[in-house]
Amino acid sequence: METPLKTNSLKTSNHTLSASLVILLIGLFVLSGLAGCNETVEPEKKVAAPVAVKPDPLVMLVVGELEVGNRIARQWQALEDGELEIVGMSVQDFIANDFKAPEGEAVDVMVYPPAMVAELVNRERIRKVPTELIQSSDFNKFGLLKHFRVSIIRHEGETWAVPLGAPNFSLLANSKVLGEKSIPGNWSRMSRTLSQISSWDEGNPDGTQFLAKVDMPLAERWAAWTFLARAAPSVCNRGKLSTVFDRENIQPLINLPPFVEALEQLKLIASERSYDLDPAEVFRLMQNGESAIAISWPSVAFDPSLRAELEGGVELEADDFSSEQTVTEFSVYPLPGALRWYDQKSDRWIIRGKSDEKRVGLIGFSGLVASVAKDSLNEQTAWGFLKWLPDKAISKKTMAESAVSGPFRASHLGEMVRWTGSWVPEDAAFEYADVIEQNHERGVVLMFPRIPQASRYLEVLDMAVRRVIAGKEDAQAALDKVATRWDEITDEIGRESQRKRLRQVTGI
Repeated sequence: METPLKTNSLKTSNHTLSASLVILLIGLFVLSGLAGCNETVEPEKKVAAPVAVKPDPLVMLVVGELEVGNRIARQWQALEDGELEIVGMSVQDFIANDFKAPEGEAVDVMVYPPAMVAELVNRERIRKVPTELIQSSDFNKFGLLKHFRVSIIRHEGETWAVPLGAPNFSLLANSKVLGEKSIPGNWSRMSRTLSQISSWDEGNPDGTQFLAKVDMPLAERWAAWTFLARAAPSVCNRGKLSTVFDRENIQPLINLPPFVEALEQLKLIASERSYDLDPAEVFRLMQNGESAIAISWPSVAFDPSLRAELEGGVELEADDFSSEQTVTEFSVYPLPGALRWYDQKSDRWIIRGKSDEKRVGLIGFSGLVASVAKDSLNEQTAWGFLKWLPDKAISKKTMAESAVSGPFRASHLGEMVRWTGSWVPEDAAFEYADVIEQNHERGVVLMFPRIPQASRYLEVLDMAVRRVIAGKEDAQAALDKVATRWDEITDEIGRESQRKRLRQVTGI
């Protein structure tokens, strides 16, 4: 009887001991966990390492300024490890080649002046930009200045390109000669300003005499644009759709009183040397203290020392935007406006009210945009490239040194030294930023109609303006001939088709 009792007792003890050990071990694990609760290491999760996909090689056609393409290619290689072959063409060669790349070149992307958007759309050379790209946070559509967003990259209600910047015509004034109160707010006051320049030598200690004329770009291919910038406030008004053509019947309006008056004034106020000047040469006259008043804009690309470095293929950093030369103090203002505008339907001038906007900006006359070519063999990479190209940081490195570019994002306006260089006075740089901002806030601007073969119409106008400036013809006779030649061009292309195109694109 005792043996079974001993046996049961032993079993019970062993069971109790085992249970105690289990409890003890559990307790130790719990204490161990509590003691190290702030250092708990999560078990490693096996995550596949990201695979870097190298972009497909792209071929990019650059129309106009080849160095822009070289800068883009360097950044694409450095930042995205992408290969970018550059094909260059002059504007004239591109037009003569029916807006096509050189024979045998299959291009993926085109970089070209914005005035060519309609030509490329009509000839089916470029692809429409997908809505998802425009709306993407990477592209940041609403970071673009207004007219780059709603006008310059669009045609007939669709988006066909991304912007790469453009300049803005401005009025430059030598601060030593003209104060802010002397700057004409409208074109009718320009003669008073020139009279002040003429009399400035009285009491001038160094005996310097400035030309009592306006330096402006009237060289070949610039004369028409300068003329249109002057005429814009006289032919544009809110709600007025017809400007250089009547939108109902595509009859030329270029020989009507506002254009004749504008050309007559340009002939009167332009300096003799303006006939041979482009915007860079005009600006250098102001920067060097040789001009009292001028029409152009500030740009780092106009700095001769910087151009020499760029042409040598040197990659510039932020610290390179400097110059040791003496800086002339000058100020930057919007172009003058007009106190009245001409209504061709009633054939009369209409006085603007006190609260009416008197200034009108000219857009689309210069600059660059980029599109995906219709025949691109690498469409997916090309769209990724187009999203990358207008990025704020990228564009500062690729576009700022371009003579035909300029700020196109609101964020660019806070970093104007990138676009003007420190050879331009800082105050002038930010005055130019104000001019740009004001131009993009205006509800009324002038853009030459994007109709087929617009370049032919502009070429005729350019030659006529230069003939008048040279004193070879009076304004009315010259513009009458322009109107006649424009009608001939319209008939050659097809009057009804041109009329339909004009009605689709008018209304900027």
